[in-house]
Amino acid sequence: MELRHLRYFIAVAEELNFRRAAERLHLAQPPLSVQIKTLEDELGLQLLERSTRSVKLTPAGRVFLDEAREVLMAVERAEQRVRNVQHGLVGTLRIGVLAPTATSRLARTLRSYRQKFPGVQFSLYELTSVEQLQRLRLDSLDVGLLRPPISFSELDSCYFEESTMVLAAPAGHRLARLRRLAWKDFHNEPLVMIHPTLQHGYYDPFLNLCAQAGSTPLVGQYANDVHSKMWLISAGFGVSPTTKTIAEVKRPGLVFRELPPGLPLVQTLVVWKRANHSPIVENFLGCLAAG
Repeated sequence: MELRHLRYFIAVAEELNFRRAAERLHLAQPPLSVQIKTLEDELGLQLLERSTRSVKLTPAGRVFLDEAREVLMAVERAEQRVRNVQHGLVGTLRIGVLAPTATSRLARTLRSYRQKFPGVQFSLYELTSVEQLQRLRLDSLDVGLLRPPISFSELDSCYFEESTMVLAAPAGHRLARLRRLAWKDFHNEPLVMIHPTLQHGYYDPFLNLCAQAGSTPLVGQYANDVHSKMWLISAGFGVSPTTKTIAEVKRPGLVFRELPPGLPLVQTLVVWKRANHSPIVENFLGCLAAG
């Protein structure tokens, strides 16, 4: 049995006239009659009662008409869904986000994407840069917003935005009370830092400038994520350089100060696997380029 047999039968059943059904299907009447007879022979039952004056559905024909319509509707739904997938109109976009990269520009990008592709769902994961790189390589993430460097040849990236670094310190801390900060002020100062296994080079420019000034900060406490880091700083475990976007979120017990000059801007990159040709990902990158 083929789908065309179902279409032929539905046309005859709805018209109850072979001539009109043939015209509707753009077929000659004799071949249509043959196809309906072939369908009945395959089913082993009569679907239509024919006479020289009329065509009527048998009880089996009425049931088969409902089932045939359901089958064709299911096929049409499947075809539409496949077309939607092919064009990136449905599915899930898995996005890794480093906490400081959850900025207003990201919100605008996601909003623009959602307006253009409302059938796509977002799965957002707050992950460190190292974790995102691992997941991208394992195909368990589609897109990542993270910090450079990107040292894997199978990954591609583009610039997203950049931000300055500021100092996060507990309220009342001696560095928070200074009028201007100098790199020598950080000598023997405990720092709260993301654990080295979870970040790659974020603190290096800060530490290098301290070293050039003869200043050696200490590791006071490691944290596993930015939110824990901010909580530890507010609790008095130390100070830390952080991205200015973090300072936009008010937290009790925390103050933010300008750092001495010399630090480069902190870049955010959008990263994806070069071999990932998902239209959902390509549409997302298109929204980035447009916005």
